[in-house]
Amino acid sequence: MTDSRTLYAAVLGVIPARYGASRFPGKPLALLWGKPLVRHVWERARGIAGLDTLVIATDDDRIEAAARGFGAAVERTSPDCANGTDRVAEVARRHPEAGIVLNLQGDEPELDAEAVSRLVAGMLADPAVRMATLAHREPDAAVLAAADVVKVAVDAGGCALYFSRADPGAGGRGGPALRHIGVYGFRRDFLLEFASWPPGALEQAERLGRLRALERGVRIRVFESARPAAGVDTPAQLEALERRGPRP
Repeated sequence: MTDSRTLYAAVLGVIPARYGASRFPGKPLALLWGKPLVRHVWERARGIAGLDTLVIATDDDRIEAAARGFGAAVERTSPDCANGTDRVAEVARRHPEAGIVLNLQGDEPELDAEAVSRLVAGMLADPAVRMATLAHREPDAAVLAAADVVKVAVDAGGCALYFSRADPGAGGRGGPALRHIGVYGFRRDFLLEFASWPPGALEQAERLGRLRALERGVRIRVFESARPAAGVDTPAQLEALERRGPRP
């Protein structure tokens, strides 16, 4: 029997880290539980099964120095990259051996390595999956309703119907939704195609890049994490996590 990994080549994980985020400058180096935010992501990502290469991608000397200081591999990217996906695509162009590329966003300190491992295994098993992501059930309705929390509605086959910052159950409309987790798996060839597309109307309206794929009819497979996980978009979210402490 042929090993599926020989069919789909290597798995590359990229953690894009930008210092000058408009809503939270310096976010990758912001301290959480005594460590830079990006270090939490890197340490958890090292536990992903099937991952062959893991790098932090940045255009900033401060982030590079910090990342190399805790042992991470770093690749420099252009300061002209418009977003994390562009940064990941730039790294992927240098790695033709990679069949699957993971975008492991640097603001997910509670990254669930087991869930990402299932995503990788699912993509290796099904070559029809061109793009995949993670989500989880959010037990706190008030948290799910917040405008800075991205929600995803999923169809019966486990693929995304829509992503939104709006509360899908507001006023009794809509239905149950999952809390989206900022992790993406791409076939390398699709990632390079995706990064070449201009932003679509829905993407610009919602400020959510993943809608670029849905607008063009590309199905996004959603793998569910068994554990709640909080990402960090704002200083207030970081402060809330600091007060709560790490989950066991």
